Amino acid sequence: MVLAIIVSSTIAIFFYYKNLKNKERVSYLLTFLRFISLLAVFILLINPKIEQQIISVEKPTLVVAVDNSSSIKNTNQSAEVLDLVSNLKSNISLNEKFNIDFYSFADDVELLDSLDFDNSQTDISKPFKQFKEVYKNKIAPIILITDGNQTLGSSYEYLNVSKPVYPIVVGDTTQYADILISQLNVNRYAYLENKFPVEVFMNYTGVNNVNSKLEVYKGNQKVFSKTLNFDKDENSQNISFHLPTDKVGVHYYSAQVASIQNEKNSTNNKRDFVIEVIDEQATILLLTSFLHPDVGVLKSAIEANKQRKAIIIVIGDDFNILEYQSVILYQPTNLFRDVFVELDYQKINHFIITGTQTDWNFLNDAQDNFSKNLINQTENYRAVYNQSFDGFVTDDIGFENYPPLVDYFGEVTFNIPHEDMLTQKIGNISTEKPFLSTYEYGEQRGVVLFGENSWRWRMTSKKENESSIDYDNFIGKLMQYLASTKKANRLSVEFDPIYYSNSIINISANYLDKNYVFDTNANLWLLLKNEFTKEINRLPFSLNRNRYLVDVSGLESGEYSFTITVENENLTSRGIFKVVDFDVEQQFLSSNKISLEAIASKTDGKLYYLDKVSNLESELIEDPRFVSIQKSEKKLNSIIDWKWLLGLIILSLSLEWFIRKYNGHI
Repeated sequence: MVLAIIVSSTIAIFFYYKNLKNKERVSYLLTFLRFISLLAVFILLINPKIEQQIISVEKPTLVVAVDNSSSIKNTNQSAEVLDLVSNLKSNISLNEKFNIDFYSFADDVELLDSLDFDNSQTDISKPFKQFKEVYKNKIAPIILITDGNQTLGSSYEYLNVSKPVYPIVVGDTTQYADILISQLNVNRYAYLENKFPVEVFMNYTGVNNVNSKLEVYKGNQKVFSKTLNFDKDENSQNISFHLPTDKVGVHYYSAQVASIQNEKNSTNNKRDFVIEVIDEQATILLLTSFLHPDVGVLKSAIEANKQRKAIIIVIGDDFNILEYQSVILYQPTNLFRDVFVELDYQKINHFIITGTQTDWNFLNDAQDNFSKNLINQTENYRAVYNQSFDGFVTDDIGFENYPPLVDYFGEVTFNIPHEDMLTQKIGNISTEKPFLSTYEYGEQRGVVLFGENSWRWRMTSKKENESSIDYDNFIGKLMQYLASTKKANRLSVEFDPIYYSNSIINISANYLDKNYVFDTNANLWLLLKNEFTKEINRLPFSLNRNRYLVDVSGLESGEYSFTITVENENLTSRGIFKVVDFDVEQQFLSSNKISLEAIASKTDGKLYYLDKVSNLESELIEDPRFVSIQKSEKKLNSIIDWKWLLGLIILSLSLEWFIRKYNGHI
C-alpha cells in the first residue's frame, strides 16, 4: 500500500510537473485527482485483505426415534410414550447440551409431527439406515422408543450402527406361552381334478409340553386335520399336505391352530389362503395310418398329466382338427396330404414321428421345414442328449442307455432354424446329426423325432426307476412346448386374491393397442362391487410408468368382485378378491427385549424401561463422549468495497477531464 502511494504520487506529479513549476493553482487540484485515480486503481489490483478468526461451539445431536405403529397402542402404553416425548422436548438440561431431533417411524421414517399409533407395519431397520447418512459426521446418540417388534425390513440387531443406541422398552417383556402360524406357503393356481400342496410353519413359545391341532377349513367344511405336540425343545413344526380340487374358480381356505391353555394372543393362530382352480385341459390328436405300440405308449405318457388328453384316430376316420390344441403325426404317408394342408392353414402346432413305414417322398413334398435324402436301408439310432439345448427346460433322463430307434438311413437337412435336443449315435459313433429337433416358423411350432419304437424307452424308464415318470415328463414337456401360442391378451390384470384390511390394495392393468404396443392414452375404469352390501363404485385408473393403477385401500373386510373396462373398446377383464381382518402388529404378545439389548450392547449404549428414563437423562448429560465441539475457522475478508472504489475512480477521472477542459488544457 505504501509503495502504491509512492508510485501514484510520483506519476501524478510527473504528469503535471511543468504546471506545478509555474505554480498554477489548478494544477495542484489536477495532480491530487490524478493521484486519487491511480491510487484507487492500485488498491483495486492489490485487493488488500485482513484475516479474521471465527470461533463457534457445536452441540452434539440427540436423535429421538419413536415407534408410531399400532403395536404401541396394543401395549396400552401410548399415553406414557406421549408423555415421555413431551418431557424430552421440554427437558432444559438435555436441550442445553444437545440439539434434539425428533422422528417417528413405522413402515417409513418421518420428522415427528404427531403420534397416532395407527400404522400397521414396523421397520425398525429403516431409521438406523437413514440416520447413518444424515448424521454421518456428527456426534449423535440415538434414543429408540419402541417395543422392539418389527414386521418389515432386515433384522435391526445385526445392522452396522456407529452411533450409541439407547432403547427405551415399551410394553410387557414377560414371555407368555403362545402358539402361532408363522408362515403358510401355497401356489396361487391349481389345476382341476388335481391336488395342490400346502405348507404350514408353526412355532411355540413356552416351557411346558402342549398339545394342539391344525385344522384347515374350506368355508365351514373341514378338509384337513392333524394333532400336534410341542415342548421347550421341539418348538417348531412344518406340516405339508395336499388338498384336492374339484371345481373351477376361486376357493378360500382357512388354516388355524387350536389355542393352548392360558394363551393370551390367539389372533396369530389363523391364516387365510386362496387357490384359483383353472381348467386348461389340452386335447391332443394322435393321428396314424396303422396301429403301433408307440401310439399307445404316447397316449399313456400324455395322459399321465391329468390336464392332457390324447385321442387316437386312424387316418380316414372323420375328425375336426380345430378341436385339438396340437397334433401328433405318426409316420405320415400320402393319406396325410389334406392334414398337412389344414395344419398349415390353421397354424396348428404338430409333432412328426418317422420310421420304417414313413413315405419320405410325400413328407419331403408336403412340408418345407426339413427333408431327408435316404436310401432303401434301415438303421438303428441311439440318442445322445444335447447339453446345450435351450429351447425349453428339460433334463437328460439317460437317453444314451435307452434302446435304439429304427429309421431309414439318410441325411436330414433343415431349411429353417432349429434346435436339436437329441442327436444320433450309430454304434459307438456320435454323429451330432438331428434325432429329435424343435423348430418354429411363422406362428407355428414343430417337433420331429426320426425313429420308431420309442415305446421301448418308456419300458426301460419304468424298469430302471420302477416308474415311467421320467419318460412321461419328457413327453409332457414336448406337449407343453407345442401348446397353442396365442397372441398376448390386450388387457391383462394383476391383483392378489387376498388383501388384509390394513394393507395397501392396488389393482394394476396393462393395456395394449391393436398393434400390441402399450397404450398410454387409454381410459381404464374399475367397477368394484361389495358382494355382501351390493355397493358399487366406479373408479378411474391412473397411468403409473408402464402400468395403469388404481388404489382401493381402506375397504372393509368382505368379498369383492370387479370389472375393468377400456373406454371406447370392447375389452373387459373380471376378477374377485377378498379383504380379511388381520393386524400383523397384534401377533406379538410381548416386547422384543432380547433384540433391543443386542443393539444397545453392540453400540455401547444401554437399554432402559419407561420408569427409569430419568437415569437415561442423567447418563446422557454426564457421558464424556457427548461434548460440545469448539470449532475455529479462519476467514480472509477484503477491506475494500470494489463498487465504491470503482465509483471513486470514475468520479476523479471525470472531474480531472472537466477541469482540464475548462482551463483549456485539452
